[in-house]
Amino acid sequence: MIRILIALAVLTGASAFFTSQDESYTPEKEQVILESVLLALSQAHLQPVDIDDNFSNKVFDEFLEALDSRKRFFIQEDIDALSIHRSDLDDMLQQSDLTFFDKVIELTDIKIKETQTYYQEFLAEPFDFNQEESVDMDYEDMPYATSTDQLKERWRKRLKYYTLQELESRINAPETEDEAPMSREEMEEESRNEVKEAYDRWYENYEKTRRSDRFEQFLNVITRQYDPHTAYFSPKGKQDFNMRMGGKLEGIGAQLSTVGELTQVVTIVPGGPVWKDDRIEVNDYFLKVAQEGEQAVDITGMRIDDVVSLIRGPKGTKVTLTVQKKDESQVEIVIERDVINLEIARARGAMLQHEDSSDKFGYIDLPMFYNSFDGPEGNSSAKDVAAFIDTLKSEGMDGLILDLRDNLGGALIDAIEISGLFIEDGPVVQVKSKNRRPYIHKDTDSGVHYDGPLIVLINSFSASASEIVAGALQDYERAIIVGSQSFGKGSVQNFIDLDRAIRGHDEVKPLGELKLTIQKYYRVNGESTQLRGVMPDIGLPDTYENLPTGERENDRALPWSKIEDIPFGQDVLTYEGLKEISTSSMKRVGESAEFAMIKEYASWLEENKNNTQVPLHLDQYIEYKDLLDKRADKYDGLFDNDMAGLTIDAVRMDFESEISQEEKDARAEVWEEVVTKDFYITEAMKIVGDIVHQEGYVAAEKEDKN
Repeated sequence: MIRILIALAVLTGASAFFTSQDESYTPEKEQVILESVLLALSQAHLQPVDIDDNFSNKVFDEFLEALDSRKRFFIQEDIDALSIHRSDLDDMLQQSDLTFFDKVIELTDIKIKETQTYYQEFLAEPFDFNQEESVDMDYEDMPYATSTDQLKERWRKRLKYYTLQELESRINAPETEDEAPMSREEMEEESRNEVKEAYDRWYENYEKTRRSDRFEQFLNVITRQYDPHTAYFSPKGKQDFNMRMGGKLEGIGAQLSTVGELTQVVTIVPGGPVWKDDRIEVNDYFLKVAQEGEQAVDITGMRIDDVVSLIRGPKGTKVTLTVQKKDESQVEIVIERDVINLEIARARGAMLQHEDSSDKFGYIDLPMFYNSFDGPEGNSSAKDVAAFIDTLKSEGMDGLILDLRDNLGGALIDAIEISGLFIEDGPVVQVKSKNRRPYIHKDTDSGVHYDGPLIVLINSFSASASEIVAGALQDYERAIIVGSQSFGKGSVQNFIDLDRAIRGHDEVKPLGELKLTIQKYYRVNGESTQLRGVMPDIGLPDTYENLPTGERENDRALPWSKIEDIPFGQDVLTYEGLKEISTSSMKRVGESAEFAMIKEYASWLEENKNNTQVPLHLDQYIEYKDLLDKRADKYDGLFDNDMAGLTIDAVRMDFESEISQEEKDARAEVWEEVVTKDFYITEAMKIVGDIVHQEGYVAAEKEDKN
């Protein structure tokens, strides 16, 4: 089950500095934690891996990369010196021997202390921005420096680049009457000082890094060898996790993680300030944070929990975020903090109609599969979707669009019940544990809540429970799936309390918990949604279509697999002439200026990702930056235009009991405006319209499939 988080206080890619000892983490405790983690992984993980020389090599490389992801501290000589343990880690781990970990942490502290002099030296003198040179920003494929001199040259270029960014922003900043104009030399000096202050803060923050932080990081390099969703949580980390799952927080509503020295947006909480603002996207980076009336703080290299502390704040206060977008452009975005109440992430519904047609189409937007598990009086996405269907049917809808785009999942029971709203009864999904026969989750209600034409919208961020619903309705041929290939997360995780997993050792407990992959989902046709996700029946262009996205981009992801299918079938509705419907959609999309822009944007993202050389000549950089900004501005307005002739009549449900009527109306208006600008919804309306006007779309009886 995918869970929405606000922030995950686990360092995943920053570097240590003067690692301090956490008195609660003794060598004995570390050994017991390592032993219990490996025991739980071997006994309970869905697909345990062999801890052998291959495993050892991967842990060796990935731990060093996690500590120095931008190749700024270690040189090849350091890696060679540590390589005596490259093939021994498997044996050392199984003996709870942390010698390699100790050596790496000690070396990391030494190397980072050495580099502290680099930035002080290079930022003491002006840079020559008339020199023809560039910096390579492709850290992933960059080899370690072969010498200290080469490493220092990398530092010089990167510091020059950061200074150039500051200088360009000063040159292009609007002039104010209160301040005297500055010369280029003065701007350059201020820019260097700004970068130096950022690095001063950076090193100060690393002094606060604890050994327990590094140990947790080491453990998670080990757990990631099993799959990307298995992870270790310290007692404090699990406590923070539970607290953030509590339902209400005051902040901006985004899950953040550290990638290298940068803070990345991992998930946006539906209903939160960032979600409503719609300018910040998953995979954007936060570079600076400014409180109202205060100077921006550069958060490069800052601990993730410190970043979260800066961003959070009381409802009604504002925070300014400097955001780096996918195309490398930077923009300042002001967000007003709010109480993040998951009530506002509930389903929404509306009746859509075009002025040229008498057809009325229901639209239900489901941002997550929620369930409070409080019985009949509690929240349930299935109950809410059913209520919307009832209202839309009473108002005479001719077809229904269920929007699962960007829905990362949630409660399995609701996925099953929502699927059951559209079929009589039967299997919905299979769940298989290690060495056990699949368990079949069924819709046991023979009633059909809605028997008309149904479109399900998905995209590359539709995951887990979303894929269960889309996959089941596709297998039953009950709905037409429209959009792009879904995320491909077909695994189930559960928490294991390590205190219970290992006997004794009371003197070093609590040990923390392990989030562990224990099962896989399978469609009723026997195919896993893992990696492959759900392929749409009718594809639409996607901004990420040329980039590696979803579960499949992780080389540690569990493989796709297939088990036996099970008998299933429905006598509700079938779609004749799907090929003709698809052809009509392709023709419309091919003639659409909006979808043409999406494809152009997708190509530009791919091109920009592969272009990692940035000029360090001032005039060339200004030209380079202007081009980036112009392209970013061009694509930024993709969803700014109302779809001509589209009207929306929102269905008001009294879900948000703690919110004033005025605020409910305001939120409804914002949502309605978003819907009327969304050309994916408009195309879905046209597709369901083609179905409605196609003769004989209602099924005669169908035979069960085997």
